[in-house]
Amino acid sequence: MDRLNVARPGQVRLTAVRRAAGRLAATLPQLDGKLLMDEASLDRAADDFGHLVHRRPLAVLVPRTGDDVVRMILFARRQGIKIGPRGQAKSAFGQAQVEDGVVIKMGSLDRPPSFAPGRVEVSAGMTWRQVLAATLERGLRPPMLAQTTYLSVGGTLAFGGIDGGSFRGGALVDSVLELQVVTGAGRLETCSPTRQPELFEATLAGMGQCGIILRATLPLVPAETHVRSFVLLYRELAALLADERGPVFDGRFDRAIGYAMPSASGGWTYYLLAARNFTHPELPDEEAILAGLGHVHGFERSSSLSYFASTGLGRGTGVGGWLHGSVGLPHPWLAVMVPAAVIQEYAAQVLSVLKPSARELDFLVEFHRLNTGLCRRPLFRLPQGPDVFLVVILGTLADPAAAMETLERNRRFFERARQFGGTLIPAGAVPLSPQDWREHYGPVWESFEAAKRRFDPDKILSPGPGIF
Repeated sequence: MDRLNVARPGQVRLTAVRRAAGRLAATLPQLDGKLLMDEASLDRAADDFGHLVHRRPLAVLVPRTGDDVVRMILFARRQGIKIGPRGQAKSAFGQAQVEDGVVIKMGSLDRPPSFAPGRVEVSAGMTWRQVLAATLERGLRPPMLAQTTYLSVGGTLAFGGIDGGSFRGGALVDSVLELQVVTGAGRLETCSPTRQPELFEATLAGMGQCGIILRATLPLVPAETHVRSFVLLYRELAALLADERGPVFDGRFDRAIGYAMPSASGGWTYYLLAARNFTHPELPDEEAILAGLGHVHGFERSSSLSYFASTGLGRGTGVGGWLHGSVGLPHPWLAVMVPAAVIQEYAAQVLSVLKPSARELDFLVEFHRLNTGLCRRPLFRLPQGPDVFLVVILGTLADPAAAMETLERNRRFFERARQFGGTLIPAGAVPLSPQDWREHYGPVWESFEAAKRRFDPDKILSPGPGIF
């Protein structure tokens, strides 16, 4: 049972869990890595960035090789226990947790990247920042990165992955060339759009339901040396969204994200945080880049950073520090996508309801523009229409007692988004029923369910989201 208990995670049924863990240890397969069953390791695996749901596993596998993952999945099938991967655990609602099962700590699979012309194969447990550091040594980079590059490759690809540049390149799952996957049947497989395409499509944005990603092959493009970042102030939400739908979309920026932040007067302040890549010493033409935008002129801020330095938290746009100091508090984040045609109405309704208080810190709302024509993965669910907006409501609860109230608010925002024809990014904090999942996947539900039966016949993989 899920435990919405921020104050005391992992303290339920300890005696029974210890007995079960003892039986687990007595029948383990031979492993190259380690299986952790100490209290501290189990407590950590029963938590995530959201600090809202706590599901305590029996053990944590720290694999040394992919064979360890295969052996442990085969063992889990025989024992009838659940198993699931854990990257950086930045989900908000227990998506990577496994009640009375085995959590696989993917970061220990740290084999160096393998390069080939125009591509690189990386371990799923690597962070995007580690990947970028390796590729920049060769003057190359992936065309897309996670907005927060401290996320793991495998975790991001399991959910879809959005960047401030997704309006130009689609989701991260759209640029993947090939995967190495261990299925729920315990089979190590290589898949791509032309090799086992059903497994490939069921894995990308599949939330770990059909397979655990061990390796991912990504394309590479020549890397610029620097990034010019811009912070633009807007008086009205309509002007910000109009620029994101219009001029920002014409190629002048490589990344752009709109923000709404609470103002001292009790209203909202709006910003566009945008970036243009360039190679030193040729500087971008700022006058041409900013021409025709609807921001408040005279308040622009711009700065240059090396390409690598720009990819820290916040992607070099100037808001990277807003999370520091509150990591240990609950983060009931929500992310939905709505058609661009109704973004003004939906955003206005959300902002009229949101009333940041002393119980909520670091409050922020993001607006990302996406071109749906660039998004091809069937399990990455998008609203209808040529372009959509991702709306992300971020915040930290200074008062954990407000968690249930905030979750109920998230649910209302999610239902309103659905009324507008919107969809959910399922890494956030929204309680979902089996019917919600069916509606979420809609026309691809039956094919996803069939893939689950084929690749995870005992339904042991990734129970955290509660899809099946």
